[in-house]
Amino acid sequence: MGFWLKILSHLGGGKLGKIAWFTVKTTLKDRLFLLIASLVLVYFFVPVFSYFSMRQLQEISITMSVTLNSFILLVLSVFGGVYTLWRDIERKYTFILLSYPIKRTDYIIGRILGYSFLLFLITTVDFALGAVAIKISSSIYKSTLPILWLNIFCAYYFSLLKYILLLSFGFLYVTFSTSFFTPIFLTIFTYIGGNSIQGVYDYVIKSGSDVPHLIKAVIKVIYYIIPNFSSFDFIPYAAYSLKLSVQDLIITFVYFLIYTSIVLLVASLIFNNKDLT
Repeated sequence: MGFWLKILSHLGGGKLGKIAWFTVKTTLKDRLFLLIASLVLVYFFVPVFSYFSMRQLQEISITMSVTLNSFILLVLSVFGGVYTLWRDIERKYTFILLSYPIKRTDYIIGRILGYSFLLFLITTVDFALGAVAIKISSSIYKSTLPILWLNIFCAYYFSLLKYILLLSFGFLYVTFSTSFFTPIFLTIFTYIGGNSIQGVYDYVIKSGSDVPHLIKAVIKVIYYIIPNFSSFDFIPYAAYSLKLSVQDLIITFVYFLIYTSIVLLVASLIFNNKDLT
């Protein structure tokens, strides 16, 4: 980890990296983070649970492994990440830190960079444990489908991108909220809406259902505002060895970069005008 922390410390002329490094070190000592991160131990039970699926041990173990990683990242993003920034503001830590020659934008970006790095570490550990669980499950009952590790890798790390984007929304909500529960609930609502908006849009707009034009117009507006988290879901491709489209991967990654940049830009603008005294 020391190698990666040195890389972080040199990002953005040193300022972003120092804030990111500070985030990593303090979060690793946080009991809440360690408690949530300990959920990785559930991976040891994946082969046991998948055994009850009769003849789909491989498919179920892949689905369970990626889903467990998603659940851990979700809880870390909603509670760990949002709590980190809210605690800094509530306890006046930001007031002390920003008394040094640090821009508020650097602080926001550095914070999310450091926490995203921790999510990356958790995902990497989950991927390694998941690979062991999948190999054990697949050895118990041989599946007719091959194990496509590239698909599984994409399922894990595009899930990571989804939760980094969700984390950026959590940071955005903290910048204009004075209550701890408000950004938590807004982040959860964003997660639920982002995962369901594609299905709602397909039903209302594409299916030609008899829905009033006003409702359709509202759904269209919401569809283009709320992040489409379902586009980051590659679990079916991993579990059932489906062919991945390189174009879809590139589009999803670019979508992540653009959306996250916009959200962080808005968060920085709000935070720059926020009274921290």
